[in-house]
Amino acid sequence: MAAERILPTVGVVEAVDPQSCLLHTGSNSLDELAIYLGLFDLPFTVHEPPELITRIRAVAARLTDAVR
Repeated sequence: MAAERILPTVGVVEAVDPQSCLLHTGSNSLDELAIYLGLFDLPFTVHEPPELITRIRAVAARLTDAVR
């Protein structure tokens, strides 16, 4: 499903098994990448880089605060 939604110009989707894959991608902005990943409306786990994990947590907190 992810491979059908992610254009080759965005990154490379590598199948892991029938239910999961790895996305190899990059961005000039970790904030933009955090939002972009969230907009896929697919479950995902960030493995690296640690800076992206930090930024996703910060963006998630900001969005959560916005709807309190």
